Amino acid sequence: MLLPIAYHQKVRDYFKKQKKTWEYFAVAQNKEEQLQQFKSELLKNTYKFDETTDTFVYDKVKTALKKLDMDNLSVTVYQAQYTDELNASIVYLHHEAHIVFSGAITKLLNEEELLAVLAHELTHVKLYNMLDGDLEVADRIITAIANNYASEASYFETARLFRLYTEIFCDRGAYHVSGDIAPIITSLIKTSTGLENVNVANYLKQADEILSKEEFFKTHASSHPENFIRAKAMQIWHLNPENAEKEIEKIMEGLVDLDQLDLFKQDELSKLSKKVMQLLLKPKWFRSTMVLSQAKQFFPAFAIDEDLVLTEELIDTFRNAHLSVKNYFCYVLLDFALVDPSLEEIPFGWTYQFAEDLQLKEAYDEVVKKELKFSDKKLTQHKKKTLSAYYEVKENDAEQIYNG
Repeated sequence: MLLPIAYHQKVRDYFKKQKKTWEYFAVAQNKEEQLQQFKSELLKNTYKFDETTDTFVYDKVKTALKKLDMDNLSVTVYQAQYTDELNASIVYLHHEAHIVFSGAITKLLNEEELLAVLAHELTHVKLYNMLDGDLEVADRIITAIANNYASEASYFETARLFRLYTEIFCDRGAYHVSGDIAPIITSLIKTSTGLENVNVANYLKQADEILSKEEFFKTHASSHPENFIRAKAMQIWHLNPENAEKEIEKIMEGLVDLDQLDLFKQDELSKLSKKVMQLLLKPKWFRSTMVLSQAKQFFPAFAIDEDLVLTEELIDTFRNAHLSVKNYFCYVLLDFALVDPSLEEIPFGWTYQFAEDLQLKEAYDEVVKKELKFSDKKLTQHKKKTLSAYYEVKENDAEQIYNG
C-alpha cells in the first residue's frame, strides 16, 4: 500500500499551521487558460502519441493507472523534439496529466522498464492527490518560498529534501505497479548512462561499496537523489517495507549538518541549544546578570529548568554529532566562559569539564587553542589552572547536572 513519506507529511503539517499562507495557496484557481497554453506549446515542440495507434505506450499507461487506482485520470504522452537527453517528465494541470519523453528512451528501454518509468511519472500525480491534495499545496508553498532569493537557507534545504523524497516515493509507485525492483533500477541506469544492458546485482554491490566507505553518507543532490541511493532505497523498501524509513532517512539526510539545516533540524538544534544552556547555567554562581543576558540573546524567554539533568541520550547525541554541530556548541561554551570577567577563571574551568561530559573535549580544546592562540603547552596550563578554580566552588545537589 502506498502511503505518503513522513517527510512530506511533516512539511504539510508545518505549513498548515500557518493558516493565512496555507489558505492563500490552497484557493482553487481557474487553470483552463494555463492548460490550453501549455498544450499548445507541447504540440509545437513534440510528437503526440496517438492512443489508438501507439498502443505500446498507452497499454502500459492503462496498466499503471489501474494498479495505482487512478483509472479516471486523462493522460497524454509525447516525444520531445530537438533533444538527445534521455528523460521522462510529467506535468499535471487541471485534472490532466501530460508525460513527455526525451531522447530515444522508448527504444532503449524494454517493456517492463518503460512501464516502470510511466508508473514513476504517474505516481507524482498520485502523491499530489493524497491527503485531499494537501501535499500538492505544501509543495507549491515550499517551492515558492525557496525560490525567493531572500529566503533563509533552511527553506532551500526543506524544498530540496521534499523533492528528493518525492522521487523516492515515485520509485515506490513504480514498484507497486511492476512488483519488481529490477526494471526500476535498470531503467534508471539506462536513462542516465545510455547503456543497453545493466546488471542489477552488480549495481547494488556498487551502491553498498560506496555507502560502506562513508559511515555517515548523505545525498547532496538538488532534485533527484543519486542513482545508487535510489537503487539502495528501492532494495531496502523491497526487503523490509515496514522498517525501511529509518534506514532510508539515514542515507538521505545523514548527520545534522550546521550548513544544511532544514526547518525541522533547525528547530531541533534550537531546542538542543536551549537544553545545553540550561545545563550549563544550572550552577547558581554562573547566573550573573551578564551571563543571563547572553542566554537571552539566544532565547528572550530563557529560564533555568531546575529538574534538567545530563542524560546518556544527550551524551550520545554529541558523541555522534557532525563536526560542524560540535564546533557550534564549542563556540557557545567559549562565549559563556568569556562573557563575564568578574567571574574570573571559574567559568572556563566549568566549560572544560562540561565539554568533556558532553563528549566535546577534543573539539573544545581545538576551538580554545584557535581562538585564544594557545599552544598545546599553554592550553594544558590554562586548563589546569581554571579547573582548579572551578573545583573550589561548592555546589549543592540542586545545582548538579548529573543524575545521582
